[in-house]
Amino acid sequence: MVFDLGWLSRSTVVRVELDVMANVRLMTKANVEAYTKRLAYRMTGGVATMRPFDVTVPVDGHWYVVVDTEGLKANRVQADITVVA
Repeated sequence: MVFDLGWLSRSTVVRVELDVMANVRLMTKANVEAYTKRLAYRMTGGVATMRPFDVTVPVDGHWYVVVDTEGLKANRVQADITVVA
């Protein structure tokens, strides 16, 4: 799942609510494209073992959150994304 968050300022907190443990990746568009092509990419986030899972935006820009269960036991995941402030 890819969520387009739009333009966010540095230090903005993005809160991710999940129904199962999942990978949460905060990325720029270029990194999302690299991720979908299975190329090297950069991201902020990780495996969300706690709920909610908060990620802080590192720099001003247009951001996306990618949620998946790659490498984990779950086959599907439901996610709700909230920009906290």
